[in-house]
Amino acid sequence: MKYDLLTESWIPALDLQGVTNEYSILSLLEAAPKLKRIVHEKPLVVASVQRLLLAILYRSYGYLEPDEWDEVFAAGEFDEQVSSYLGSPKCVERFDLFSETNPFFQTANFTKEKGVTTSVKKLSPDLASGNNKTLFNHIADNHEFSLPANEAALQLLVCQYFSLGGGVSGSSVQFGKHPNLTNAPLVGGAVVMVEGENLFQTLMLNLHMPKNEEWLERKTDLPVWEQNEPEQPQAREMRGLSDYLTWRARHVRLLPQKDGSVARMFFAQGLPNPKEMEQEPYFAYYFNKEDKKLPVRLSFERAFWLNTASLLQYAKSSKVGIEPEDLRPAGIQLLAAEDNELIDKLKLNCQLMGLENKKANPLAWFEERLPLPLNLVEKDPTQPSRDGLVLLKGIQRAEIIHRQLLSAVRTFASHLLPDGARTQDISTKVESINPARFYWPKLNEPFEQFIWALSNNSEEAKFSWRKVCQEIAFAAFEGATHSWCYGGVRAQKGLSIAKQQLEESLYGRTWQRHVYWSQDTQDIIRQLYQWGNPDYPKRDILAALRKSLDLQKGSQLTAISYLGPLLSSEDERSKVQAFVAGLFASHAKVYQEAQHSSFGHIWYQADKDQRPGMSFRFECLLEAKGEQLEQTLRQMVQILKSKDIAIDYRTLMEDLYHWDSDDKRIQLKWARDYWAKPIQSDESTDSADATN
Repeated sequence: MKYDLLTESWIPALDLQGVTNEYSILSLLEAAPKLKRIVHEKPLVVASVQRLLLAILYRSYGYLEPDEWDEVFAAGEFDEQVSSYLGSPKCVERFDLFSETNPFFQTANFTKEKGVTTSVKKLSPDLASGNNKTLFNHIADNHEFSLPANEAALQLLVCQYFSLGGGVSGSSVQFGKHPNLTNAPLVGGAVVMVEGENLFQTLMLNLHMPKNEEWLERKTDLPVWEQNEPEQPQAREMRGLSDYLTWRARHVRLLPQKDGSVARMFFAQGLPNPKEMEQEPYFAYYFNKEDKKLPVRLSFERAFWLNTASLLQYAKSSKVGIEPEDLRPAGIQLLAAEDNELIDKLKLNCQLMGLENKKANPLAWFEERLPLPLNLVEKDPTQPSRDGLVLLKGIQRAEIIHRQLLSAVRTFASHLLPDGARTQDISTKVESINPARFYWPKLNEPFEQFIWALSNNSEEAKFSWRKVCQEIAFAAFEGATHSWCYGGVRAQKGLSIAKQQLEESLYGRTWQRHVYWSQDTQDIIRQLYQWGNPDYPKRDILAALRKSLDLQKGSQLTAISYLGPLLSSEDERSKVQAFVAGLFASHAKVYQEAQHSSFGHIWYQADKDQRPGMSFRFECLLEAKGEQLEQTLRQMVQILKSKDIAIDYRTLMEDLYHWDSDDKRIQLKWARDYWAKPIQSDESTDSADATN
């Protein structure tokens, strides 16, 4: 059975018209200028196919000097050098997936001891097999599972580039006992590719390999399809980039069925990663606090765009006197080195793909794209661009605001637990609330807009970015803590204090009190103020309104006779209006402030020391409903009267309209105004500027 990858259609690609078709290696490279990109539902497949194509191009052209690269790129298509190589004896019969003598990217005649075979699911980390955790795929090992030849070829590449380490490999007839499984070359970091406007540009923009004279001189530097000798499953020296780009991480031999599909295979550990390749060409690296060089990873816990500086700028060591080092991926290094008018006209993206894993178990795969304006690519570390500095400051701004968000949530969490709770317990509660899930994902699209805006007006972009980070942080706090607004007084107290803390840290001030007073409320309060005018009080009307508070005397109708023309036609709303009118009559001190004040703020004025008795009464108020609410408010109004503290009856009336709302927003507002001790400050103060 034969399945030649050079001529069979097996690579899915999207053309410039938006149509997806499958291509052979030869037809794909020929049509590359007319294709948009490689596409597949699994990002690891896309990254693996791109790496194979780059290995073919590197073997075809060898190392390209800048002027040679410019010539190929300007042509807009791959020349005969590529097709000639693929048509040479070095490649003919070497890309057959099921060849008995030279199976592509496999080990000929490879057999496990006792003929033990493995399910083809082992090729891809997302397919559950053996004792792997069932995360993406739920097909048990005892169920029949097979892959068609085209998909088997794709997953074979994934196996050689992304297989996870851990576990016993077993023994084979050819090599005896194999070492335990180790990670394949692309595990542990994010594969970063510069994406052009078509597939030809994408491949060329990433065809920038490290220049090592020793590697270039080695005639033994061959890709896997040109290698003839069987590879012992043990560490060996890397022979060059062709060897490394097609590193045989696993010994595999697919066992095709009669219909060409693959269900079983022989599978074992291949070559461990070479020590000579300290920096994977398509990873971005950074220096950690200990100045250790680490690859940038994709993770649920951290938005990848936070690592944009590692992609676009030189890596700086924290140690004094150490020169910046270029640890960027190959495509970004090419953009920094090239001065090419054709590139300057392109609209580029940065494509990021990778696998997050923990203890040899896959957690998630990722494929992300970020815009890539050329003005942000650092070319000289001694002369950083202004836009690059603004970008770095913008990323730092997002992280600072995230820490402020976490601090506020920590304050809230401490109120959910008993007094004196351990720090560890508070941290566990913060993790369960997890405000980051409402923060980082919401910043993905604004960050793209921020990057493009830097090309036009960096100051305006900086201001807009800070503003959107602040708004999303506040929304993230409310989203993460929403379910607790239905909790008891302790939760409401924690919410009020934490929300004030967050606003102070974000804006350098406490919240500003604004409210919308409806027309009927304003009409009633205006009339009450006229009746309560200390110079010309309407004592008979005020007395009737006071009696309306005494439900046992049944004199509400008398009071309503005075308010009737002003009352709302809605029954519940009119009851609130009549009740507040009665409260006003019992304490007819006119509120003179221009800004509104909730009852929580008024009660704070009466009890700034928050004495236990007064606080307990306020807690009872927040829990009260119906007649209990009215009775509690009557008593508290009398206390305020004894202290000669005016009440904002307009705001009180508006708040009581919504007292029974499901989100308890009024109770939360009152709790915030009482416990958080709001202090008005200048609107122009902005703590976000203080750290710039």
